Amino acid sequence: MKKNAAIPTILLALASLFAFQVKAQDAPTFQDFLAQFPAAELPYSFNAEELQGQLQNNTTAKAKRLGWEYYEFLPELERSAQFSSMPVYPEPVAKFETENNIAVLYNIARGLSRGTKTYSITIFDKEGQYVGTHYVAGVNPNSLTVATIAENLSADVKEYKVNWANDFRTFGAQDNQISLNLTDFQTIDLVAPGNPDQIEWSSRTAPQDTSADLAKMK
Repeated sequence: MKKNAAIPTILLALASLFAFQVKAQDAPTFQDFLAQFPAAELPYSFNAEELQGQLQNNTTAKAKRLGWEYYEFLPELERSAQFSSMPVYPEPVAKFETENNIAVLYNIARGLSRGTKTYSITIFDKEGQYVGTHYVAGVNPNSLTVATIAENLSADVKEYKVNWANDFRTFGAQDNQISLNLTDFQTIDLVAPGNPDQIEWSSRTAPQDTSADLAKMK
């Protein structure tokens, strides 16, 4: 009688083991994760005029979102979610490969807004071990940040203050003219700890001659 009573327990244990094995087999690999990102070459640059146009016109096409099953490969997403009350929906942008590292670039999309962008880059070693994450570019109603990512995985980053011809909170972005003032710039080592939402420079470098930069924005 006791032997018969033990049969359901054994069957339950076998079913649990089988379910665990199936789940393990279905779990995405690091290569599956990388396949979500289109390959790109370094150096890679962001276009300030394009970001500005997206903010003013909100015309960005709807982008593909990263499947939730791949979030485990981006450990800084949890901290990024704490940065804002709005949920994050990362959008794959590009992947890069160097001699020692693999990097993925993505937009941490929030809510339904298409004009606001927060581009972060996450670095791994060649075995897929996480190294670090940095915010490198983006735009919102207050600031615009652009970067050029070099072949050695450093980034020359410039941050601009967004000045609206008419108050943004009252008139919104549509048909509202923008001017940009360079406020900060820095070279960042991307193969180092960082922040996925904002640049935390250890020292603030005062802009010197910004006339050439501003001329490029016109």
